[in-house]
Amino acid sequence: MKEFLMLESIRAQAIVVIRFSYLAEAGFKLSREGLEGMRQTLYDPARLERRFRLFEAVTLRSLAAQTDPDFTLVVLIGEDFPSEARARLERLLKPYQDARVVALPVYNNFKGTKLAIEACRKESATHVLSVRLDDDDAFGRDVIAAQKALAPRVADLGRDDAPAVICFNNGLFLEIGSDGNRLYGVIEKLPLGIGMGMIAPAGARPTIFSTDHRRVHTRWNVYTEALTPRFIRTVHRDNDSSAIASGERIDHSAEALDELLARNFPFTRNQLLSLRP
Repeated sequence: MKEFLMLESIRAQAIVVIRFSYLAEAGFKLSREGLEGMRQTLYDPARLERRFRLFEAVTLRSLAAQTDPDFTLVVLIGEDFPSEARARLERLLKPYQDARVVALPVYNNFKGTKLAIEACRKESATHVLSVRLDDDDAFGRDVIAAQKALAPRVADLGRDDAPAVICFNNGLFLEIGSDGNRLYGVIEKLPLGIGMGMIAPAGARPTIFSTDHRRVHTRWNVYTEALTPRFIRTVHRDNDSSAIASGERIDHSAEALDELLARNFPFTRNQLLSLRP
């Protein structure tokens, strides 16, 4: 019979994985265009500039504001990613204490992200806490701290080799459009990928990219923290996946939004509403 984990024996390395226009074999709506069509779309200069704008204004700012800065950041790109764009990415990551760009050939999303995770795994870690983040979304200030606090405790409830997943379903949607932006609250009824993390023994096969994030609760033990707003999802012309909330929409007053943002995020309402498509 397998042993239960002892909480104090877990030394988890938090690894945030961002796919930045990574050319993958499948898994996106764009995949129907074929590899060459996907390459042309993903690497289109105007599209890349839009992605960089959100990456810099939203994603990186949320990572820089983490209350716990002790995490590894890996940005996955294709090996044929435009050289000027790669240099820009590498410059943007320099301020982070443990961040790198990993360039890989075309693989499926699981294999590509798994290789990126393994490329930065530390020998001292007993467990890997792989955390999802898209290049146009934002964490709440304490996502890393919350993952580190919750994941070992949830893993401790299961067997010693069983992955466990932590997710946050309370946050904000930011619709960015030519007719103006809209910002509102959401409580998702299904697991959401932003800030979702999986803790698993170092070297184990599963990661947070092993299955569709909406179905993780059908394969592993999952804890959903629903009380604290911990994500901002941007909705815009370049979204690949359906950007429709699966649960309850909350139309906060301006005053409530200001308070929520000040408490949980490094942005003001005016900053978010002024972002351009």
